[in-house]
Amino acid sequence: MTGPVRVGAAIVRLAVICALGGALVGCQTVDLGDPPADVNACRPSQAFFESDIYPNVLSKDYGGKTCGDPACHGPGNQHALLLVSPTTPMQWADDYISAANQMNCANVSASRLLAKPSGLQTHGGGMLFSPTGPEAQLLEMWVTQP
Repeated sequence: MTGPVRVGAAIVRLAVICALGGALVGCQTVDLGDPPADVNACRPSQAFFESDIYPNVLSKDYGGKTCGDPACHGPGNQHALLLVSPTTPMQWADDYISAANQMNCANVSASRLLAKPSGLQTHGGGMLFSPTGPEAQLLEMWVTQP
């Protein structure tokens, strides 16, 4: 029975030699690439989204149109922001995630959710509110709420 023991000891010695050899050579740095997009994502309060952002910004009537209209950001469009006029918890969560993904917590005025409808960036729906108006102030408050 010395054969299997001898083979096992040889494997252990080989593993130790490989480990020591790797330590002497040094570790290489492995580039894992950029972190996934949602790792550093802005995640403001979902409760504030439901109580203030959705009713006072996203579903507000802007001269006969709302952000969630089918021709704008409603179901079936190809825009980054998708709104489904939520009625179920899952739909509320989907709308929240879609809107939060348009936010930049470090610089709210650079957020697409503010910059596009306020005219700071080109927006297919045109300018809907002032960059310093109540809607912009709500968006600023949204990222500062606990």
